[in-house]
Amino acid sequence: MERRTFVSVAAAGVLAGASSALAQAGAKPRQSDQRPRWGRQAEQEFRMGRGLAPQLMTEEEWKEHQQKMRSMTPQEREKYRQEVHQKMVERAREKGITMPSGPKAPARQPGS
Repeated sequence: MERRTFVSVAAAGVLAGASSALAQAGAKPRQSDQRPRWGRQAEQEFRMGRGLAPQLMTEEEWKEHQQKMRSMTPQEREKYRQEVHQKMVERAREKGITMPSGPKAPARQPGS
């Protein structure tokens, strides 16, 4: 009986180790995103291509944009977003970068 228990425990250990090794072999290493957080947020807000925000605006401009957006009504925000997006499109054009024609629709806020 003790031998059977030992063999069962040993077999379970071997199987657990093998399945862990197989799982790790199939897993792809996750690349860390080196873009600054503000840049990722701006890229999402204005549908810029990946890595474009730092090329088209400064972190200070992004912070000012966020601050203004917080103090506006939904209608004012949409108009302002369109204006800022157009400014980013013009900057992109000057640098030879292509951007989508309009910013994405604003995200719905909880409770709104």
